[in-house]
Amino acid sequence: MERRIALDGAVNFRDQGGYPTTDGRTVKWRRLFRSDSPSTLTDSDVETITGTLGLTTVVDLRSSNEVLDDGRGLLALSGIAYHNYPFNELRGSTPPTSGVDVENRLLMNYQWILHNAGTLLAQAFNSLAQDVNQPALFHCSAGKDRTGVLGATILSVLGVSREDVVADYLLTNEVIDGILARLRKMAGFQNSTREGIMAPQPAIEKFLDVMQSEFGGSEAYLLHHGVPQKNIDGFRESMLE
Repeated sequence: MERRIALDGAVNFRDQGGYPTTDGRTVKWRRLFRSDSPSTLTDSDVETITGTLGLTTVVDLRSSNEVLDDGRGLLALSGIAYHNYPFNELRGSTPPTSGVDVENRLLMNYQWILHNAGTLLAQAFNSLAQDVNQPALFHCSAGKDRTGVLGATILSVLGVSREDVVADYLLTNEVIDGILARLRKMAGFQNSTREGIMAPQPAIEKFLDVMQSEFGGSEAYLLHHGVPQKNIDGFRESMLE
């Protein structure tokens, strides 16, 4: 199985399957995908995603204004289920999404999501965890930050090793030039730089550290924010072999 799915209209579309778990099982391929924005997918891409991959559900982590400005693309016309959980929208305090120190900015942003968007993260997990909704895709604009923290939470819940969770997050850096070219065409991202959109390892390490130290790990974090235990158990049954 290939982790990266070659598409004309997305550069960071990849499968979350294939990782071994600490209890000796493996995450199933072709059940869960993560991506950058699908707004520029071509007709051929949509046929690949809905036909070959059998995608049934999209979980969009972008903010409302991003959805309006960038659009949903041809997938919106495909008839598959759509859910929007805007991790970075204002909720009492401003998410730290600007600053020249990229590593620190993203570290702070991931911590903000961890402490301010837990309910939305749990809702996104619940949507992806339902067997009827799989195969499913979750995405943001670059498929790196909001997608990255949700991806790390999901793989951790499934029992994937921390080393593999971090390595999966860092895969975005392999296609960073393609992501930059796409982002610069989007409203609000015209001045993006390569250095400004890299995926820094310390940011995801800190996210995992604080999720463990303050909440007791990814499963406890999801339970704390309203995910029923049966949803987590069912997700593992549907995703592991």
